[in-house]
Amino acid sequence: FQSVSHVMMLLTGWIVCLAPLGVAFLIAGEILHMKSVLEELEKLGWYLFVVCLGISVQGGIILPLLYSIITRSLPFKFIGKMGPALATAFGTASSSATLPVTINSLENGNKINPVIARFVLPIGATINMDGTA
Repeated sequence: FQSVSHVMMLLTGWIVCLAPLGVAFLIAGEILHMKSVLEELEKLGWYLFVVCLGISVQGGIILPLLYSIITRSLPFKFIGKMGPALATAFGTASSSATLPVTINSLENGNKINPVIARFVLPIGATINMDGTA
């Protein structure tokens, strides 16, 4: 059983090492089949613009508006106290890695009940594992 495990780990290591090369060749093959690379880059640019616009509207308008409606207060003070968690999230691009800092910011900075913060945040970080980092 251990020899099969060792062989599988060795094979997995090879696949992980060769994956970037395989992806590069897949992309190169698609680029060679394109009629106009600039046209495809323009489409990609529009896609990037729309995604950034959507994220900006969601984070800059919709979520603060919902916060204001539900709590009857402005969200800027709350967001300001979440600064360390936001900086860590931006730097690591990982909800799970940010979890301790986020819990600390909520409990100490925003005075959220520790029972609520420690129950809700791990669930939210787990549900949010959708590969969009």
